[in-house]
Amino acid sequence: MSALVLDIETVSQAVEEIPDRALEYLFKSLERDRPEEEELKRRREEMILRFGLDPTTGRVIVIGLLDVDTRAETVFSDDSEKVLLSKFWEWLAANEHERYVTFNGKRFDIPFLNVRSAIHGLTPSKVIPAEPLTTRPHFDVREVFEGNDRRRRGSLDYFTAIFGVPSPKSKMDGAKVNDAYAEGRLDDIVQYCLEDCRATAAIYERLAPLYP
Repeated sequence: MSALVLDIETVSQAVEEIPDRALEYLFKSLERDRPEEEELKRRREEMILRFGLDPTTGRVIVIGLLDVDTRAETVFSDDSEKVLLSKFWEWLAANEHERYVTFNGKRFDIPFLNVRSAIHGLTPSKVIPAEPLTTRPHFDVREVFEGNDRRRRGSLDYFTAIFGVPSPKSKMDGAKVNDAYAEGRLDDIVQYCLEDCRATAAIYERLAPLYP
């Protein structure tokens, strides 16, 4: 069965890129218990750091793909998110796979790609389902480990340790992507994304025979 591993890297949008009305709504939620000004400032800074985890306040900067059968790796990155997403959907339309493999992709990567595409007025060329507790055509490695128990957490770094797979988190992790991007280290982010893909593929190959 042909399988394609997919992973994305995202960063926060600049505050000035987010509509004022949306910012007002977001920041208003921090004032419910009437915090002191210093505490309010701290909360705002903390919220801004998390903007990259939400498709309404973040954006995609890298998409990494790995063909499990051929080991071919493909990367999409562009200063224009719209161009990046357009190229990705065009590529996906031209390259058929029976299964899409992610780590937490049903909750993060796929919804993020879909929402960002919708904001740019793009129509995805493929529907990658995010239906829970299924492994075809979308095999979410993290979901397979969790099953129905969402309290059974575990990061990719954790599972690479369990399976004896090299960890992609030795030099970078998701929390450092914002800073790396601000420093112009896109090549490092691309390599980190591909290492995530390789680690996900290695664990998937151990699980796949159990989920034909």
